[in-house]
Amino acid sequence: MKIISNDIKKRISAWLNIIRVGNSVALGIASVVGYVLGNGVNVLSAIKLFFIAFSIGGGGNVINDYCDRYVDSINKPWRPIPLGLIKPREALIASLALFTSGILLAFSHSIICGLIALAATILVFLYSYSLKKVFLVGNIVIAFLTALAIIYGATFSQLTVHVALASLYAFLFNLGREFLKGIEDVEGDKAFGIATIAVLYGSRTAFHTSVCIFTILIVLSVMPIITLSYGIAYTILALFVNFIIIVSLLRARTLKASDALKATRMLKAAVFAGLFAFLLHSSF
Repeated sequence: MKIISNDIKKRISAWLNIIRVGNSVALGIASVVGYVLGNGVNVLSAIKLFFIAFSIGGGGNVINDYCDRYVDSINKPWRPIPLGLIKPREALIASLALFTSGILLAFSHSIICGLIALAATILVFLYSYSLKKVFLVGNIVIAFLTALAIIYGATFSQLTVHVALASLYAFLFNLGREFLKGIEDVEGDKAFGIATIAVLYGSRTAFHTSVCIFTILIVLSVMPIITLSYGIAYTILALFVNFIIIVSLLRARTLKASDALKATRMLKAAVFAGLFAFLLHSSF
């Protein structure tokens, strides 16, 4: 019984891993943040938004692991598929189920919301199968999809300057993180012909590009305090995010894949703080 119990625990852990629960939850929260920043107040709409973004984001993570199973055998052999904890066919079916549930839920709200969800799903598929191999395009697509989650939330309410600012912040944050991930995955990407800055121009160039993006982001994070009178809650969280960014960049400056991995994981923690910073922008 104990062996069976351990096997079940490993399977559950593997599925949580492949869905990347933290990332999927962050996308769900991002959509809710967009909704609230657009002056949305309906709790049921917020819950529906969360599950739409979570489902499509989770499906995207699973299909990405499915398509990356050979690259991950080099870059990240501990991932669920290379490790043999989840079969490729199981991952494919799970991704389709998640995509379908998210799209149907979106169409239940409105045709426009459903079409946007469908378009996002198609873009995720294209990224996983081919766009990630195209120089810069893959990085930009991932950053755009993250920003789109915030904008999508606002389609349930209304677009405001706060939504635009938060989505731009999310775009730049994830673009900078993507360039660091290029350092983390450089060996496998090189072997399978994935054209990243790190592969084509070296890890040092990828690092410096990431530093430039994050520098712009740090400057941008201060602007709402000056121009839009954002409160203390935003200021404290924004400074915390900026601190994590700086520490992450210091970690990644060695240009080692292992340090880049640690840096990108540290940045994951900053995502939630950044989202809540905008959510609490009017707090004192």
